[in-house]
Amino acid sequence: ILLRHIIKKEFIINVDLDGVISQWLDAACTTCDIDINDEDIRAELKDGIYLDEMGIISEEELWKKITAEGTDWWANLGVNPWAKKLIEEMGKLGTVYLLTSPGSCIPAPSGKMEWIDKHFPDLLTKLICGKDKFRCASKNSILIDDSAKKVEAFREYGGHAFHWPNDLRLLDGDEDVDEVIEKLKEEIKEYKK
Repeated sequence: ILLRHIIKKEFIINVDLDGVISQWLDAACTTCDIDINDEDIRAELKDGIYLDEMGIISEEELWKKITAEGTDWWANLGVNPWAKKLIEEMGKLGTVYLLTSPGSCIPAPSGKMEWIDKHFPDLLTKLICGKDKFRCASKNSILIDDSAKKVEAFREYGGHAFHWPNDLRLLDGDEDVDEVIEKLKEEIKEYKK
C-alpha cells in the first residue's frame, strides 16, 4: 500500500452572493426608494445596520417590494468590481461553491441562477441555496460572507469563516479590496495546514 496515494480531503470555499460578489444593497435601496447616497444612511449601511433596523422600511415591506419585481430583480443585480478576482483567487486555494440564502423571496433562487449563469457560468453547478448556511460548515470549509450572524453560526458549527466587509466600504475606498483578499488568502492557507 502506498500511503502517498491517500487523497487529502479537498478544502471547500463557500462564497456568499449578495453583498460579496453581487450588488444587492444598491438594488434594494433603489427598489425601496431609499437614497443610498444620503450621508447618514450610507454611514449606517457601512456600519452593518440593515435597512429595516434604520426604521426607514420594515423587513416585510422590503421583501414585498423586492418580490414584486420577480426573478429579473435578482438576475439583473450589479456585479461588484472585485468579484471575478475574488473567485479566481479562491479557486487557486480550494474548490469554490456559491452559498446563498433564498431570503424571503420566492423568485430569488431562479433569479440567482440566471445571475450566476450570466457572470460565473462555470459555478452554476456549484450553487448551494439554503437558509441555514452553517449546515455546510466543516473543518475543511470556509464561508466568506458579509453577514456577521452567518459568519458566527458557521464558526459555531465547526467551519472557518471570514467576515467580508460591507461592499459600500470597499466601493468608497474605506477599505482596500486587494488587502482584504490578501488577508483572506493568508487565513485560508493557515486553515489548510
